[in-house]
Amino acid sequence: MVKFLIDRIKLNHKINGAWKQTRAILAEEILNDCNYYCKRDRGDLIKSSLIHSKPKRGKLVWQTPYAKRQYWEIETAYTDENPNASWKWCEVAKQNHRERWERQAQALYPQKLAENGVGLYDVGGGGDE
Repeated sequence: MVKFLIDRIKLNHKINGAWKQTRAILAEEILNDCNYYCKRDRGDLIKSSLIHSKPKRGKLVWQTPYAKRQYWEIETAYTDENPNASWKWCEVAKQNHRERWERQAQALYPQKLAENGVGLYDVGGGGDE
């Protein structure tokens, strides 16, 4: 007879830790990709995202008095110093980079789980049994 004792609290802590590490890395990547398409005059809008975003919590924020107008194309001119600038820059980044973000998450999460001492095993069969 074989018994397995699982410390669920410890396991949940390790799984949540791996997710938080993965989320922080992905949020940084997504922030950089979004800022690639962000409107830029003096750079304050992009700077605000670097100051106010909380990648560890998965929260990305552009916080200037005019951020909403710039994002939603409300009473603003389209001319910009950034040749890649676009309205709704996060949507443009998502359209152009989502598949890479998903691949990155699929590779990164198992890696972070392993680093936290949690192994993933193929329980679907197909291997040596």
